[in-house]
Amino acid sequence: MNKRLIYWGIVLMVSLYGCTSKTVENKEAQAINDSIKKYLDLANNDTITYDKRVKYNDKAYSLIDLNRNDTLTRYNLYCVSYKYYSFNKIDMLKSTADKLMNLSLKSKDSINIAKAYRNLGLFYMDSSDNEKAILFLFKAKKMFKSLNRYDYVIKVMHDIAITQYYASDFLGSNKTLVEILLLSKKTNFTEMYPLALLNIGNNLSSLKNESQAIIYFKKAYKISHKKTLKNVLNNNISNSYINLKQYDSASKYVSKNLSNKKFILDHEAYPNSLSLTALIQLKMNNHNKIKEKFYLAERYFEQFNVTNGRNYNQIYLSSYFSKVKDSINAIRAAEKALLLSKSYKNPVDIIVSLEQLIKVDKKNASTNAQEYIRISDSMQIAERNFRDKFARIAFETDEISQEKETAIKQKWIIVTIAGVIIVIIILLLIITRQRSKQKELQFQQLQQKANGEIYNLMLAQKAKEDEARQTEKKRIARELHDGIMNKLSSTRLNLAILSKKTDTETIQKCLTYINQISQIETDIRNISHDLNQDVFQEEDSFRKMIEDFVNQQNTTSKTHYELELDNDIDWNAISSEIKMNLYRIIQEASHNINKYGQAKKASISLILDAPNICMAITDNGIGFDTSVSSKGIGIQNMQARVKSLNGKFSVRSTKRDTTCVNIAIPIK
Repeated sequence: MNKRLIYWGIVLMVSLYGCTSKTVENKEAQAINDSIKKYLDLANNDTITYDKRVKYNDKAYSLIDLNRNDTLTRYNLYCVSYKYYSFNKIDMLKSTADKLMNLSLKSKDSINIAKAYRNLGLFYMDSSDNEKAILFLFKAKKMFKSLNRYDYVIKVMHDIAITQYYASDFLGSNKTLVEILLLSKKTNFTEMYPLALLNIGNNLSSLKNESQAIIYFKKAYKISHKKTLKNVLNNNISNSYINLKQYDSASKYVSKNLSNKKFILDHEAYPNSLSLTALIQLKMNNHNKIKEKFYLAERYFEQFNVTNGRNYNQIYLSSYFSKVKDSINAIRAAEKALLLSKSYKNPVDIIVSLEQLIKVDKKNASTNAQEYIRISDSMQIAERNFRDKFARIAFETDEISQEKETAIKQKWIIVTIAGVIIVIIILLLIITRQRSKQKELQFQQLQQKANGEIYNLMLAQKAKEDEARQTEKKRIARELHDGIMNKLSSTRLNLAILSKKTDTETIQKCLTYINQISQIETDIRNISHDLNQDVFQEEDSFRKMIEDFVNQQNTTSKTHYELELDNDIDWNAISSEIKMNLYRIIQEASHNINKYGQAKKASISLILDAPNICMAITDNGIGFDTSVSSKGIGIQNMQARVKSLNGKFSVRSTKRDTTCVNIAIPIK
């Protein structure tokens, strides 16, 4: 009896201990799950900065016990994994997706196997391996459909549409998106509806149909309730208006984003908004702090780990440097854009980057053009292969009926023809552009030849003037020799008699010869006056030409001109083209000073700073606003002349202040 009591007592104690341990364990697990949920909620909170949201997601992941393989663990692991995708942390996305797949396969959890397939598809999509992405996404779609989870079917179809977009299959992407819209209405799952409209707009924009793209963007904006999505839509609408050259409308939409003080928390849209704002300023020729905005956008792209749009920010920055004649930084930014585009493995972006590099890097334009054609051709092949792969996967997973297969074949033929036409158009544009450049080069050569001929004519005219002067000098020399010298000799001989005779009659006769000396003085004075203008004659005809021009200005204008010429300059060694353009620039600048400057003084300085010849034209007139007046034909002509000589040109002026034109032209 006592043994029985002891036995049952032990059993009761073990039971009570087991229940108590299990209860404690359950409470601890519940506390951990509550913490995971809390951190996941914080990671989803778009009012928190990007860095903090990433840290909260990392914290949630660290709390997941991967040794447990229950439904809640797999659910939390999927949520964390998907957040890594939204944060563009693709390495962590792959790692967590693989772990989710292993746990789900062990427990035969179909829904989470499908979710793991989806996340792996997203990883390959972000890694630009579009064929693998489609393979995993179609597997996910098939499993979700078999489980009647049409909410996830629609989400995966959206992922498929984005992958098609990345593979440049814009028509195929739009077809998938239209299917999403129809299925969303049918199943009453409208969460993806605004995103589908957004991506239809993106495809239309890529197909250069910006007006229709704006319509779809605005439809998405109207029905969207997420601020982050609205920020993206504002950027997309602004970008389409920029492509339509409607810059005021573009500025209106991007300003909606930047006017929101909390907008910086939206890590993906914020740097793109900054970049678009700077681009609009560039298009409208407003360079106020534009470079700083591009650099600030670049800093946030890097800080937030945002890849979408970063390469285009560098393309816009290259355009800015090209516009301000900073070719070194223009090439550097274009090369960085190309490197980024190559790292994204997006052929469309690579082509756009190469187009910009061809514009700014004239030296390597031919090499870059060949690379452009090669990538364009390979892109057509890759696009065709992707479509074939897409059709095959769809067929193998029984997702497309016979009618749909026929429609896809027809679409493939149409798109292939369209692709061929596009390639032909691009080649024609390249050929036309090359011909235009050749004509422009020929025109420049003719202009240079004409300038040389004009200068030679001016030199010939100077030579004729010099010949006339020499003739006149010879005439005066003859006058001196035949006239004055003879008179002086005669007078000397006649007056020599005074050394022998000093009577009154002889002196009276000599007085007439003394009067002749007065006449000789007059003749000498006249000849001296004729010679006076040639006393300071320079041997260098160009130097004399500029001095004559300055003397003429001081005679005819109210402005007093001062001329400074560096004696180290060997004008005979400088080409006729450079001298001709320098002379014309001096003429144009003097005309502007006389007509608009109201200056009392002006100076023209020509200094040798090997290997350049530098010219500065300065006046103390009323000045002008360079941002407004730079469009004047006079300034443009001077800029064009300096550019044709591979020189540098700058104008520094403000209202009611000094104006200074600075020019540096290489002479070697």
